[in-house]
Amino acid sequence: MADILLVEDEVNARQVLSMGLETQGHRIHTCAGPDEARLALKQQAFDLVLTDLRMEGRDAGLEVVSMAAASQPRPKILLITAYASTETAVDAMRLGAFDYLTKPVSMDELHEAVERALHSEQASHDSDDEVIASSHDGLLIGTSPVMQRVRERLQRAAKRDFTVLITGESGTGKEVAARFVHLHSPRSEQAFIPVHCAAIPEGLFESELFGHCKGAFTSADADRKGLVEAANGGTLFLDEIGEMPLNIQVKLLRLLQEHSFRRVGEDCERHANVRILAATNRDLIAEVRDGIFREDLFYRLNVVPVHMPSLRQRREDIPLLITALLQRMGETITVDDETIAQLAELPLKGNVRELENLLQRLLALSDGDSLDISILDDFDDIHPEKETNLEAVSLGNGNLDDALEGVERRLIEQAMERTKQNATLAAKELGITFRSIRYRLKKLGIKD
Repeated sequence: MADILLVEDEVNARQVLSMGLETQGHRIHTCAGPDEARLALKQQAFDLVLTDLRMEGRDAGLEVVSMAAASQPRPKILLITAYASTETAVDAMRLGAFDYLTKPVSMDELHEAVERALHSEQASHDSDDEVIASSHDGLLIGTSPVMQRVRERLQRAAKRDFTVLITGESGTGKEVAARFVHLHSPRSEQAFIPVHCAAIPEGLFESELFGHCKGAFTSADADRKGLVEAANGGTLFLDEIGEMPLNIQVKLLRLLQEHSFRRVGEDCERHANVRILAATNRDLIAEVRDGIFREDLFYRLNVVPVHMPSLRQRREDIPLLITALLQRMGETITVDDETIAQLAELPLKGNVRELENLLQRLLALSDGDSLDISILDDFDDIHPEKETNLEAVSLGNGNLDDALEGVERRLIEQAMERTKQNATLAAKELGITFRSIRYRLKKLGIKD
């Protein structure tokens, strides 16, 4: 039995869907539109939200998806639409929907989708950070002094609409921090829209962010609202901001300065009341120096800097994280102090992401009711990597920049040689983006 919020503006459809779900033993709360849904989400926690897309003559269902995705605890979300398209599906998934159904929907199809959503493991589109956010009602987990300082700064940052730049290694909880700021801000009842900058093709970035008007380009067969407009009144979180192309950085700078933007193919200015939060695991100061990130934009974003510490800097928090992650997986397995101590001693360069991966591996391969830490001895990827041999590196003429450039050149040349001069594969091997290696190849004069 689950508590389900049904949002549908057509009375007959609302009654049919409600009765169909009630026959499966679920408790149904019905709403006729996004305004009622907002009130219901504030008053009660739901296991699942089922919403129509087209209401009140517009795509109001996406507003419901955004509101539900921002609520704590976060329910699973299903969208029903008679206007199915790839664009609709992408928008819904980006905003937090688990799945979408195309009208007309049979009761068997609906029941199957509801059960799949309710009994699914952590959905694949959920970030590792969200796993930790949902544990402890969205609070950042950790009692270490460094985490206490982080929480204090985030709480202060939440009170006013200044931009916040969150830095830290991959998997340290940067999106958790952004959600924390949103949930403790005056905008908490509005949408929180996360944008993964690295996942957007460079040619589509402007349209995704600012939208486009009909006829702006070949496939633009209708006006489309961008992510900035979707977040209007709320918070737009730009993850991996260092991946944003330079030409889009200029437009983002104007948005921050003037609170206005233009859709692609449109002449008129549009106003946006949106708060910008950004995150990166890269050294933006170095990228400013190298000319691949705008200096003026960096200072606009870096009003309130927050650095998320790695697990190596707060190992005392690992037992709490292990407990929270196991609870999130629905596991009640015993973890003794010795196992926790051994897990805490691992390098965990992937931070929370790697810790969760290790727990899943141990759960899958351990026998009995406890985790068998010895299983990890069979896996080479668990053990600390060999230290890089720096004995051959010298300062030469005493210039550190020249020495570092020499190391960078050798590593890139070796990767290019191993991949037979394939820059895409070399970038993947080096753990950097294609855009980054392309810049470095040009800077160092290495042929692609």
